[in-house]
Amino acid sequence: MFHHRMMPIARISLATFFAEYFDALRNAAELLGGPDAVRRVVALAHDLAEPVPVSRRLGRELRWLEELLTLEHVHDVDRLEAARFATIEPWDPVVEEICLLTDAFADRLSAVREEEASAFTPQAHAA
Repeated sequence: MFHHRMMPIARISLATFFAEYFDALRNAAELLGGPDAVRRVVALAHDLAEPVPVSRRLGRELRWLEELLTLEHVHDVDRLEAARFATIEPWDPVVEEICLLTDAFADRLSAVREEEASAFTPQAHAA
């Protein structure tokens, strides 16, 4: 018998990935986003450890991590990510590590988006 609140497989895979690669995710967050990014990754780890569906808030945090890892904001000189990214040497082995980590995270996040699309749909605000 299946319970109506069972966690989707992709969500379990993402939680497992996050637990297994937590140190690498935390280190990448520190390198790319500083102490505030580390705090957000730690909070994400705690949230993902809970066996509940992805909420809109958790979906926003997962999108934030995706943007951090994919360097979405490094072109914006007014953002911390740009300054931190500028200090990384392209030949540093950490670059390849972060790329591999990002690809694996993106694959799992994509699967979660398919299973729990409503958590990633922007909510309309009443006027």
